[in-house]
Amino acid sequence: MIKLNTKSLKLDMQIQKNVLYQINENTTVSVREEHKDCADTETVNLRYVLEGGQYAVFANEFRSPNVSKQGCKSADILTCLIDDEHKHIYTLILDMKKNISAFSDNLLKDDTLLSAINEVDDFIEQLRHAMLHKDGILLFHKDEGYIEKVEVGIATRRFESEKFLKIAEFLEGLVNRQKPLNIQPLLWYKLKNNLMPYVSESEKIRDFAERKVCLCGNCYQLQVYLLEWVENCEYAVSIEIGLDI
Repeated sequence: MIKLNTKSLKLDMQIQKNVLYQINENTTVSVREEHKDCADTETVNLRYVLEGGQYAVFANEFRSPNVSKQGCKSADILTCLIDDEHKHIYTLILDMKKNISAFSDNLLKDDTLLSAINEVDDFIEQLRHAMLHKDGILLFHKDEGYIEKVEVGIATRRFESEKFLKIAEFLEGLVNRQKPLNIQPLLWYKLKNNLMPYVSESEKIRDFAERKVCLCGNCYQLQVYLLEWVENCEYAVSIEIGLDI
């Protein structure tokens, strides 16, 4: 088997973005996201549980080295637990969002609809690109017959399915939808015209509400990890990374 070009992850090492690390023993890797506009932080603690002969690779915002950064997205977390003896791989691709459900309940308020649609689109695109980056890493493993289990997920403070279902239903009925009483005819006409190109997005939004995403020809159950308050302005969640054979 051709070995991956990795950097050894040592205890208390400062994790760099777009670096593929190798993990050879049970440990916890913490991925922390900070914000410029507030003191809040989100942390995902990956608890690796490795059996004999197993190892893992991990990267924060990994991008294939032969791909330009421009227009190329990545997920916050890409990790694979590999068992060479049994030729099994467990992969987790996960992105962190402060609050994916933060938009207003009033879908006609300002740019609420477009903002929510674009955020879901951007999230799915991040997962899709990360999936392609991952496939490049595991190219030789797949050629040698390794079996891979893939999970995709989101770490967020809130995931309100009903709000995304409301968007999907709004888009599905947009063509025949009557003007709401509380909006001027010209504003409704402009809003409706602006939203018409997004009607085809309704199925994707509905899938997302039902915790399902389709990437690279396959559909996956979206694993939702809810960040919980820890102290001060920090929210965190712990995820166990193991491989059942």
